Amino acid sequence: MRVAGLHLLQPRELVSSPRPSVVAVVDIEGRLASLAEAADDDGVVAALPEDAAALVVDAPLAVPNEGGRRDAETVLAWCDVPAFPVSRARLRRVHGGARGVGIARRLEAPGRLLAETIPDLVLRELLWEREHPPGAPALPLEEYRTAWIRVRPPAYRPKGAGRARPEGIRAAWSILAEALDLGGWTPAGGDDWAHIADAARIDALCCAYAALRAVRDGGAWSITLGTPARGVVTAPADGNLRERVALHLVRLRAAGSIAI
Repeated sequence: MRVAGLHLLQPRELVSSPRPSVVAVVDIEGRLASLAEAADDDGVVAALPEDAAALVVDAPLAVPNEGGRRDAETVLAWCDVPAFPVSRARLRRVHGGARGVGIARRLEAPGRLLAETIPDLVLRELLWEREHPPGAPALPLEEYRTAWIRVRPPAYRPKGAGRARPEGIRAAWSILAEALDLGGWTPAGGDDWAHIADAARIDALCCAYAALRAVRDGGAWSITLGTPARGVVTAPADGNLRERVALHLVRLRAAGSIAI
């Protein structure tokens, strides 16, 4: 069994930067099988293994609302997970459109989980699990919340021209290298464009790891929120995060705040 993660460039990036989309494929044992670049949607589809049991993308695949945010982001916000509001208006303003929505149907396959994730959440959960393994007893809610807020993933994406973050890229790589067998892959480094490319690969690897957690052991240590029509978001999760998500799902459903 294989799974895949996809870093998918959004429209504005496509016309202003040579940064590629990146597809990362790992097997069920967590071994990196390929890390391929794709210049366009055809290249993305061609790089995906047909037998991938799960494909996780770092871009919105369904955007039902003109404004506001989706149900998944509402739940995550209550779990102290920063998640940008996903709406058609915001995506037009920030990116000029939603490329993920346009390619979503081409990414579907029978029996395949197709979902989104938040790479920063993947890295943050892996940092948390260094001291709190997924199967460890859950902490009291307030103790968990206080400790969880202090965990911050490394900042590795460049902020503007000439502002690469090689230290953050290396830190993110080291976190992923503990969870995946990267087969000797390390960030290439170099100039700003090389760092931009490395950051895209880190995003794709985070997505691939989220896909792996969603299918391994039946998704026992993962959360998956939403519906295909309203957006499906998945991420690795230990018992603490799973319990907190379950708590807020019950509360928000009872209040009529979400429809999932």
